[in-house]
Amino acid sequence: MFPNRADCYFALFQDVLYEHDAGVNYLFNGGQFKQRDKVVVIKQIATMADLVYQLLIDKDVSFNQCKPLIDYPALLGVFTRYSRDIYGFRRISAKLQNIGGMDRKLQEQLEQIILEGADFGFKIPSNNPYIERQAAVLLYWFSVLKPFHISFKDGHNPPPESYIQSYFNEYFAYFLICLALHTQSVNLIIHEDKEVFKEFLNQLHFRNLSRSSLEFFLPSMKAK
Repeated sequence: MFPNRADCYFALFQDVLYEHDAGVNYLFNGGQFKQRDKVVVIKQIATMADLVYQLLIDKDVSFNQCKPLIDYPALLGVFTRYSRDIYGFRRISAKLQNIGGMDRKLQEQLEQIILEGADFGFKIPSNNPYIERQAAVLLYWFSVLKPFHISFKDGHNPPPESYIQSYFNEYFAYFLICLALHTQSVNLIIHEDKEVFKEFLNQLHFRNLSRSSLEFFLPSMKAK
């Protein structure tokens, strides 16, 4: 799907608004952040979504009875909010570093003020949030904005189980994230216990899981 495994990861876990390299070093153009082509980003995500849906069909033919639908404005909203939460501090830090002539000590002092401040609008004041934390924030916004849906086609196969139909957005988002995490050798195992997985999807769907609770839960639910 992608020539480089890291490209699969960054298709989801990148700043959707501004260009950066694999080390998350931002690129500038005339002192301003270089804008990312959001159409290209969304196409990459749609490519991954197509692959995930085909994998679901391969595992369970009942998905042949369905047609996946994507609400693209909602999908862009998911990644815009994710990028703000995860990359907000990195953006400020990169901007400070790009200011010519700033004393390094002053830059570090300003960064420390931002890190310590609770009222600057940063949900995650970190320069390098761990990967499960990134996944938690992304999964949270998927559950809030719900960009994934299914419709039903004529056919002889039975539709997917009722809990999948009811929580399809959360179900699909979970496996989409699992695909990207797998390229980084991080494998979530929540789905291996059906009853636990159903309750997890239910809690996600009705937004009973906050970002902080997901940040605590996901690291405990990965393969050792």
